[in-house]
Amino acid sequence: MKNIIFKSKFLIKLLICFLFSSLIYLSFRTDLIYENNLKILISFILILFIIWSIILFEKKKIISIIFYNLFLIVFLNLLLTPIFHLTTLDIPTRQPNYKITTEFKGDFFKGMFFGKHTLSYDEKGYRTNKKILYEEKDVNTLRIFSIGASTTEQGIMDDQKTWSSLLGKNTSLSTKKNVEVINTGMAGLRAEHHYIVLRRIKKYNPDILIFLTGVNDWNHHIVNSHKKYLIPNYEIKYNFKKSIFYKIAQNVEKQIVRKIFDNKKTKKKDETNIEEPDLERDVEAYLLPQIDSLNKRKIVKKFRPNNVSEDYRYWFNLIVRECKKQKSMCIFLDQPTAYKKDISPKLKKRLWMTPTNAKYTLEFEDLIFISSIYNSWLKETIIKNDLNFIMLSDKIEANTKHLFDDCHFTEEGSKKVSEVLTKYINLNLKSILN
Repeated sequence: MKNIIFKSKFLIKLLICFLFSSLIYLSFRTDLIYENNLKILISFILILFIIWSIILFEKKKIISIIFYNLFLIVFLNLLLTPIFHLTTLDIPTRQPNYKITTEFKGDFFKGMFFGKHTLSYDEKGYRTNKKILYEEKDVNTLRIFSIGASTTEQGIMDDQKTWSSLLGKNTSLSTKKNVEVINTGMAGLRAEHHYIVLRRIKKYNPDILIFLTGVNDWNHHIVNSHKKYLIPNYEIKYNFKKSIFYKIAQNVEKQIVRKIFDNKKTKKKDETNIEEPDLERDVEAYLLPQIDSLNKRKIVKKFRPNNVSEDYRYWFNLIVRECKKQKSMCIFLDQPTAYKKDISPKLKKRLWMTPTNAKYTLEFEDLIFISSIYNSWLKETIIKNDLNFIMLSDKIEANTKHLFDDCHFTEEGSKKVSEVLTKYINLNLKSILN
């Protein structure tokens, strides 16, 4: 009888260890397979050792108790990973209370940008059309948040010329409300970041939430096209790199590296007087070496996915779910681009995000294809969920009047975006205010 009970307990432990090990493997899987990262491999082996130690050392009571506790800690680390990630991920923002003035004197922006441009960011690193008291909102205020990346932030355009600022001015003409527009955009952000921004700003009681997204997600898809998931939702949600363990290990490593190399860096800085270009002030110095990537990059790849990436699908579906719970009106815009068959040679030579900062380029037809896939998926998803969708890509023509590169707006393009949004909001203003 004792033998049967012992065997049953052993089999249960064996099954638990096997199942837990499988879950751990899935949380490590993409990093183990697609990254040559020794730290990840060591972490994976160490965690597996902890899991199986409850069997290996079960006859040694003191050691067994220690490993049972470690087993529990590992389990909690996995279980709490999604919550931890959402509450601790540092979304990049601009420097708070920052102001800069620049003027484009080169030929690259000639006829697209005019005069001096002043860019300012408030205490939260957001661009606003007026002073915002985030924690206070009276009944006479219409509060609009724009969420996105560089095409939302418009980080080289004057405060008064961004589409979000122009939207505030235009909307103010249609209502007696105090219209506040808060631009949370930041270059490089993707759907994952937009979802976390959405969760964090909902406490400020927005009336309208505007999303302009896509280009960074399909660039990320292109660059990571070799990565495949077995169980996408689980692997994305419980990825080890989003866990408490990984965050602690990263912070420890940073402190060690900082102490070791700080002196060396100080010496190197003292030895050189060479100043690096200020890319925020000299955008042309950043763009000019990269433009005309379709011709300059000698490596040409093909990529035509069947659908949007699993990462984009996962995070955007969370955005949709959150919007359906909100009292706010969520408006989704698809991404206008220069990826059209009939664009001018002048605009085609200005392209560089093919993909961004890569040594290779996709064929132009593939860029047309993937941008269409993402815009079509967005439209279908938003309409299916009875949310508000504007096909901005049909309203912004692919020419140098509206775009100065692959997807970023000129001053005229920015005006056009604000006009399209203003018209839509004005048509729905009564339902928004009610």
